[in-house]
Parts: sequence; structure tokens; C-alpha cells
Amino acid sequence: MTQREVTDQMPEKISMGQKLAQAHADKGKILFHTAIRLTLAGIIVLAGIRGNPPGKPVSFAAGLLAAVIALIALIWVLFPLIHLRDCLEFYETGIVIGKQSWTREKLGEISFMDVKNNYSLFGQTYMCTEVRRFNVTYIKEAKKNFNRAYFNGI
Repeated sequence: MTQREVTDQMPEKISMGQKLAQAHADKGKILFHTAIRLTLAGIIVLAGIRGNPPGKPVSFAAGLLAAVIALIALIWVLFPLIHLRDCLEFYETGIVIGKQSWTREKLGEISFMDVKNNYSLFGQTYMCTEVRRFNVTYIKEAKKNFNRAYFNGI
């Protein structure tokens, strides 16, 4: 087998060179954000129950509306949990974000941006490239590991 045939059979991760660093999901941050959201939702529900004692809904439409609101609130509370599997791996010639491989040439210049929204309790962190902005809010020390991998610094 020639060297070219071996390279063609290798997975994308291996052909990107040696792994320099990796950053996994920040489980503490994810659980903290979920707990804060659960607390806020609980306070709102308690305030609603106190103002309107539980009982049979006035109509089917009112009950359906209450169920839809409860479902939306549940999705909002549990949303940070989808980030538990987030991972960022830095290789010599590329980066793997989640399960998608990107070469450094394709990504271009990489910078990090912290964004604080007036309507949110918490800020978000983005890894900005020429291709797109990647949300790395729930990845532990993404910028630090990026600098360690490519600039031998912190």
C-alpha cells in the first residue's frame, strides 16, 4: 500500500495531525444555569398558583394554553442540558467542533467574543471565524485551550 492510499483511508481527525488540546463541556456551568432557570420558573409558577388556585380550567382552550405554556417553560428550563456533550478539539492543522472537522485555513483568523445581552442573566462566548460564529459558551476554558494549543500560552 502506498502512502497516499493509507492517507485516503485514515479518518479526518487523524489526517489533521496530532491533537494539541481539547476542551469539554463545563458541567458545573450547565447545571448552574439549569438550576437558575428552574428556580425562576418555580417562582413564576408559585406566583401563578397563588393568584389562581389550582382547579378545573374554565374551558378546554384555557387548559390547552396552560399546557402549552408549561411545555415551553420546561423546554426553556432544560435547554442548557443539550450542551453536556459539547467538545472542542484542537489539532495541528484543524479544529473539531462537536463532530464536525474544520481546517484552520478554511476557518481563517480566529478570535473570541464575549456578548452580554440586556435580556439575559448570563453572557455568551463565541469563537468567531471567517466561516461562522461558533457558540462556545458551555465549553470549559475554550479560549485558554485555543491559546495553549496554537500559541503555547494562556
